[in-house]
Amino acid sequence: MDHQKKKSKTVIKILFVVLAILVLALIGAIVYFSLTGDFFRGEEETTITCGCYYIDPQVTNTCGDTKRAFKFNTAKGTLEDCSASCSTSDLSTNMLYSTTPQDSYLTCKTKNVPSTQCLAMEIITANNLIVTGKILPDESITITAKFDSDQYTDYKFLINNVPTEPDSVNGNEIIKTIPELGDESTLQISAQAVNSRGDTVSSIICNRLIEITTTAQAGVNELTLDTYTQENITKIRSAIIGVGGLQDIETSIKFTFQKESLTMTDGFEIEPDRGRISIAEKELYDSTNFSTSNSFSLLNNYEGDIEITAEVIQESKSLGAAIASITLVEKAIDETGKEVTEEPVDNTQEDNTTDQDTTPTDGDTVEESSFSVSKTSSATCVERVSPNNTSKFTITVTNNSESTDTVESIKDKLPLGFAYIASSSTLNSDPIADSVFVTTTNVGNSQEIIWEPQDSWSITTAGTLVISFDATASSNTLSGENLNEVIVTPSEIPADPSTLRTSVSLTVAQDCDNPEVNIPQTGIFDTTLGRIAVGIGIILIGIIIYNTHQGNQLAHSIVNSGVYRDFEMTSYKIFNPKKYFEEKILERRERKR
Repeated sequence: MDHQKKKSKTVIKILFVVLAILVLALIGAIVYFSLTGDFFRGEEETTITCGCYYIDPQVTNTCGDTKRAFKFNTAKGTLEDCSASCSTSDLSTNMLYSTTPQDSYLTCKTKNVPSTQCLAMEIITANNLIVTGKILPDESITITAKFDSDQYTDYKFLINNVPTEPDSVNGNEIIKTIPELGDESTLQISAQAVNSRGDTVSSIICNRLIEITTTAQAGVNELTLDTYTQENITKIRSAIIGVGGLQDIETSIKFTFQKESLTMTDGFEIEPDRGRISIAEKELYDSTNFSTSNSFSLLNNYEGDIEITAEVIQESKSLGAAIASITLVEKAIDETGKEVTEEPVDNTQEDNTTDQDTTPTDGDTVEESSFSVSKTSSATCVERVSPNNTSKFTITVTNNSESTDTVESIKDKLPLGFAYIASSSTLNSDPIADSVFVTTTNVGNSQEIIWEPQDSWSITTAGTLVISFDATASSNTLSGENLNEVIVTPSEIPADPSTLRTSVSLTVAQDCDNPEVNIPQTGIFDTTLGRIAVGIGIILIGIIIYNTHQGNQLAHSIVNSGVYRDFEMTSYKIFNPKKYFEEKILERRERKR
């Protein structure tokens, strides 16, 4: 009996040692997670890389397309607190291939840079000037890209989607010189490599779009005329002329249409920082702003389609010209052959100003578009891993109006964790280049895709425009139903804006063959409260075992179990052979009895 009590005490001591170790481990875990913040926040804050970049207003006046950047800065932080710094004072304008003044460069921010494995890329001319987005065709350029490691392999440049070997690889830096720019109008350049796992390494930081144009440093590149119709007369509401290398000096504008010619010497606003000249309606129709006594009122003598040319002249030197087309309303003729300038009035109606409808009947003519959009997915369910993690989405835009109308852009908001597959877009079943039509923007852990032509897409009556593309789900895609939303932006005011939005539902599951099987997203040890609860439970079990009769019975059962006896004899055999043989002799005696 004494022997049994001794063994019971031994077991209890062992349990207390184990319990003490668990308590110490629990205390250590609490201290650790308190210091790292997990104890107070429940989960560790996600660290992200945010960025900012510079763009040249002679290239574009708006942020959003990181391919138009010529320099990136990045910073580390959290989703709530991350800010990279870009200041125009940090630019050395004598090192830039542009005539834009220093304070006129634009700085843009991007909330999340998904990858910084390619740290930087610089494109310079033979004179060591940094290309800011436009370049003359007779220039040669040198591209330098720098990665975050020199252990990558298969370094290369993609130039207009064609893989090109670098001229030299110096550690984590690759260099390529292009002596001839050829006949291309644009140059899409990106740097890539392959890591040890065989994955492609790239970054938005090392992805650029360069225009090859004769107006890279100076020149007129665009004329935009905004028109409206009132009292059967088409008028120009505003005119904007895009000019590269624009300076705020003596300027005149020569307008030419049909047989008419007008030279404007005043009334326009020169905006060098935005690379444009803007003119308001009242200035266009003010004859004192022109060298002759005429103005744009001369357009009242014409009807139908007409081309207007604008030539910008600064200090007697022409910067070039741009052309725009407008449509002048056809004149209404009554039965006597006289031009009708306003709607006839029914004089038999009573003059009741209090009940009169205030809706204009002879004022501005507002044109409305009537589009509808639908979207489908080739898969109803996708998984998080290949090969079942890809779906083809199809967007169909239909023109329901009685005339041909145009669409400016189409935007698709992918669900959380989905990513667009590069170069997968097709327009009416024909492949289209990402560098020309597609812009992808990372918004947290999701992506936003915009398809936008240089002008606009024209769709005939009852005609359709169909865009298809592929997207993949990743490991952080949410299980269950995901909505993929699309938004269409027409050129004209929509008759019903609700028809310009739609979405398609796509299920994400661990196993699409058994989508009802729910895989737990978290475990009991994934939260601090779970860890503490388990630790307290272990302590309570230890106290019960030590202080209650049931605990003694449990210890007695363990001591007398065959498993414990085998474990005890094995330990004697290894660590105490003498005790092992003594116990064996006692067992034989017990069996003989």
